Amino acid sequence: MTTATQGVRRRGPAGLRESAGSLVTRLAPHWPLLIAVGLGALVRLLTMVAYTPALLFPDSWGYIATAYKGAIVGLPTIHPVGYPLLVHLLTLPDRSLLELVAFQHLAGLGAGVAIYAALLRARVPRWGATAAAALVLFDGYAITLEQYVMSDTFFGVTMLAATLVLVWPRLAAARPAAATASVQGHDRIWLRAAFCGLLLAFAALEREAAPFTIPVFLIYLVWIRAGSRAFVAFLLALVIPLCAYSAAVDSKYHVFGLTATSGWTLYGRVAGFADCTGGTLEPAARPLCESKAQRASHPSAPDWYVWGPSPAQRVFDPANQSVSKVASTNATLLSFSEAIIRHQPLDFVGATLGDFLRYFTPGATAYNDSVSATSLPLRARDEASAPATRKLDLPGLHLSVRSPSGLVRWYRGSFHVPRPLLALLALAAVFAVLMRLPGRREILLLGGTGVCLLLGTAATGGFGLRYLIPAVPLLAIGGSLAMAQIAQRFRPSAAERDARTDADKSATMEL
Repeated sequence: MTTATQGVRRRGPAGLRESAGSLVTRLAPHWPLLIAVGLGALVRLLTMVAYTPALLFPDSWGYIATAYKGAIVGLPTIHPVGYPLLVHLLTLPDRSLLELVAFQHLAGLGAGVAIYAALLRARVPRWGATAAAALVLFDGYAITLEQYVMSDTFFGVTMLAATLVLVWPRLAAARPAAATASVQGHDRIWLRAAFCGLLLAFAALEREAAPFTIPVFLIYLVWIRAGSRAFVAFLLALVIPLCAYSAAVDSKYHVFGLTATSGWTLYGRVAGFADCTGGTLEPAARPLCESKAQRASHPSAPDWYVWGPSPAQRVFDPANQSVSKVASTNATLLSFSEAIIRHQPLDFVGATLGDFLRYFTPGATAYNDSVSATSLPLRARDEASAPATRKLDLPGLHLSVRSPSGLVRWYRGSFHVPRPLLALLALAAVFAVLMRLPGRREILLLGGTGVCLLLGTAATGGFGLRYLIPAVPLLAIGGSLAMAQIAQRFRPSAAERDARTDADKSATMEL
């Protein structure tokens, strides 16, 4: 053995200790975040122990059936294929749902860390960045949703990634004390715009609400003067995958879109206030009409009209409908919905704004919320079941609810994001943009994307707590940055403070 090799080996342990010491030194200033991440991870671990291997909602079985159909995934009618693809990949090699929810919990923790990192880059104080991250790290609703086989967690993380990819270099220029700082990497913005477009396209394949945010991204690119190259790169990366997928749906169901059931979604939105008198409806849509007495006899929630014993369910019987009837049913429901919106535009706007405001209303719960994907069942048999899918795709699945499920249910009911705080964050973002504060462009993209997610969901799917969760990280960053900017604007500068001190001293000497 050579002397040089012996020296390297002798320095090996010392080098490792030096590297570990350097890592500890770098992480030490971030101890509040580390504690928050640790506590958030503990609650998530307890949830995984209490509800093994996962929680299942009625939609979960549709995702599972699609994930394990065909060579890779199937082509569903109701939901896009993005989340089933993730289910397929993240449960390899043995279709373990435990692995899937573990990845979802890690994604939730990662979202909290991303919030902290983004706000630190914008020079928000560490305590403020930690508080914003805590909105995701400690949210009982978010942790519960992460335990479900549902698309919302990954959808929220994808939307967050799409915005951060675009704004990350400019967050340094959004610093309250460095508003005129140069933005590095602007010459490569077309690459970031293209990647952002791809992420947004995949988000749309996870949940159909993503396209409602496209105008915000386009406004941002124009506002920062990203250039035509970035604008075109964003649009191509976004539109090509979505058009290709929509063409695949059209080839099977003869409906060009991300799903073959968009008519059902819009029907659920308008049916609760639909008044067919005075409107022009196609003959096939007439059986969907109800009298005032009929509407008053049952819930008016969009979910009831889509999934309950509504006129559309009685007329079309989608559970036993053949593939050849999907397109005609969807066209009839779209025709009915569009006619009602044209005939009652103010009712449509009122219903949309009403559900949108419920996302910020303390204590507001959705129709049938006790069996939603943000609730925790008392027993395993209380979960949604699909025996045929379970037997075919997950024959060895055994669901269990055990200790500490009581503790987890208490936590879920006690610790979640205060709705008034979300309203404050959204209003702060609006105020920062209107006041032309530094960083208003980034605040618009982050906060505006969160608001558009909720507004678009309210305009189509109504109100549900699980729809709120993906918007929280975006509002947390955009609103927190806005509040930091507002505080900086109204905080006196050092020169102003010195001038006030000198004036006070002069006044005292005169007395």
